[in-house]
Amino acid sequence: MQALFNIAFGVGMGYTIISLLIGNFLSDCDFSTGNSFVPFLRPAPICAFLIVFGGSGIILYRDMGFAFTVIISLLLALAISYCIIKFILMPLHKAQNTSTINKQELIGKTAVVTSKIFENSFGKISYNVNGNNFSSPAKSENEKEIQQGSNVEIVSIKNHTYFVKQL
Repeated sequence: MQALFNIAFGVGMGYTIISLLIGNFLSDCDFSTGNSFVPFLRPAPICAFLIVFGGSGIILYRDMGFAFTVIISLLLALAISYCIIKFILMPLHKAQNTSTINKQELIGKTAVVTSKIFENSFGKISYNVNGNNFSSPAKSENEKEIQQGSNVEIVSIKNHTYFVKQL
């Protein structure tokens, strides 16, 4: 029965080492689908579960019976996996969703010209969304010159270029 704990520990450690070595190649290897977020099916809690279950089983099996070792190891592994989900994955998922911006929501927002917009040419604007500062290429809506430091309103976005009008 020691083999059960050795295999669980080995698979968990092996996957962790492989994902450290080849990084982003395995970043999408999870069982969640589409835009849904199913945290207990993500690789981090699965690896943590296997490592804790296997490791605690290896340690406890020497001094306790198999049934007691399995129960304690399962409880420890579930607790650690839950903590990873609750205190790491869920906050990171929330932070990722709040920092994402929809470009159509930017229309009508005020921005500041950070690099002069020349007549019939491009410049650069800076704007703030949810406490995060962004900058983008910009062009005057009426193709007139707009000086650096001027406040502008974003009126449209086409091909990653923000069309603005001076306020």
